[in-house]
Amino acid sequence: MSTYKNSYFDVIILAGGESKRFGEDKCDHELDCKTFLQRIVDQFANPIIVTNKKRLTLNKGIQIIDNFRLGPLKGLELGLELVGAEKFFLTGCDFPFIKYDLAKYLCDKLDDFDIVLVDNGELQPLLACYKTLFVKEKIRYAKRLLDLVNLAKRVYIVGTFELKLNGFPLYILKNVNMWTDLEPKNEKITFSKLLINSP
Repeated sequence: MSTYKNSYFDVIILAGGESKRFGEDKCDHELDCKTFLQRIVDQFANPIIVTNKKRLTLNKGIQIIDNFRLGPLKGLELGLELVGAEKFFLTGCDFPFIKYDLAKYLCDKLDDFDIVLVDNGELQPLLACYKTLFVKEKIRYAKRLLDLVNLAKRVYIVGTFELKLNGFPLYILKNVNMWTDLEPKNEKITFSKLLINSP
């Protein structure tokens, strides 16, 4: 098991969803003898985990209990209170194959942008690196995570073509909402782009 240090960016993992489409708490679902959530937590040194219940089996990380249960934007707001770095990577139990290297790749590109996020056929605000100050200033104007993209001045959208060129296997982007999402599917090729919103 490899653990990586994320000294210049923090990590927030949203683990408080209801998993209605999956049929059970997907964070607790085991794959190769490890839960989805533990697979993600193992990639980072000290992640901030926003959860709807205490996760007793986790061996590291800071857990915040989300008693509001108002969705991912509220979960982000709770996690943001513990972010100390200038940037943070955001993900959730939807992405059990995520790797530290992808988070670092996105956060390394962030200097000139407010958000760097992945497009794997659709925009993924839970596969993204954000500038902390930007989110703290704009989160009150958002009603859902994707609203932050429209509120940002400069957004870099990383397509699957760029990731493949840089050696990333596309299975790490697999978004699991239903059991059928675990089945192999054709990879979608998307292209990177810059989004500049007018003030």
